[in-house]
Amino acid sequence: MTRALFATCASVILVLAAGPVPGSSAAGFRKVSSHFYCLETPTETANTGAVITGDGVLLIDPPPAPETPELLNALRNITAKPVRWVVYTDYQRLRAGDSAAFQKMDALIIGSKEQDRLAASMPAADPSLGAQPEPIRPNPRFLFTRQLHLFPADIEVRILAVRYKARTAGDVFVFVPSENVLAVGDLFNASGYPLIDSGPGEGSAPGWIDGLKQVIDSVPLLKSAMPQPKPEPTATPEPAKTLEELVTVIPGHGAPANLQQMKDLHAIALKLRAEAARAASYRRSREEFLRLLSWDAYGSYGNLEAFAGQLLNDLSRK
Repeated sequence: MTRALFATCASVILVLAAGPVPGSSAAGFRKVSSHFYCLETPTETANTGAVITGDGVLLIDPPPAPETPELLNALRNITAKPVRWVVYTDYQRLRAGDSAAFQKMDALIIGSKEQDRLAASMPAADPSLGAQPEPIRPNPRFLFTRQLHLFPADIEVRILAVRYKARTAGDVFVFVPSENVLAVGDLFNASGYPLIDSGPGEGSAPGWIDGLKQVIDSVPLLKSAMPQPKPEPTATPEPAKTLEELVTVIPGHGAPANLQQMKDLHAIALKLRAEAARAASYRRSREEFLRLLSWDAYGSYGNLEAFAGQLLNDLSRK
């Protein structure tokens, strides 16, 4: 197994012995924290999270139907507990999810009301265009408006809806406070600005910046009251991590990041929004704004051109 093959969740330090066997093409879970695991696959597919508790498993963004058997096989390698809850971070994953398989397991499919509205409002498949996913109404399901707290085996799991039209109008993120783990889907990626679903998903570039701030503010940064073990006298001390660096962020795609990286991207995006707002006030065109933009200041993140253009368009419409 090479590093290139395992791109998703590959930078997590804690490794499970039950993970993929070297040289194998099978998917396997990697341990992120005491109860949070991330599915590692041999392709550039989306990340799937699993919170494993004594009361069962909560899955975050399980893959589409064709990949469900492989997911369940990988899950059986680390736990005998059943899947009890399924959460999707956006309406597209909700539509593509294998609701029938999880219904047979008596799993509760959880989503925000906005996710459900977007998924159900998509047009039905047109036979002339080939096979397309039908609008889904997973049943049984539990819909929430702002947030939902679960306490499986006394482990708190917070499931929150983004209050803004961000990447879509129905983004959801999951926070496990005791583990300092955030699962945010495609709302965030440490390497670049997001792809805003401004069409059917009703997303907004300025709203994404506000939504990212909501996610950041949802994480309480508290120092542990427990005494920390002292390093061995002969051991080389590791660089001290900030509280932000101790919060693991699982994005929709790619390697895990931390809360500091999310804050860094948000700070840059705020400056970019200020420039776009000035350009909108001067009624500059998209082409002129991109030409005058300081690429040295913002170009360290990918997808700048598309995001900056979307930002200007959204602000110009206000």
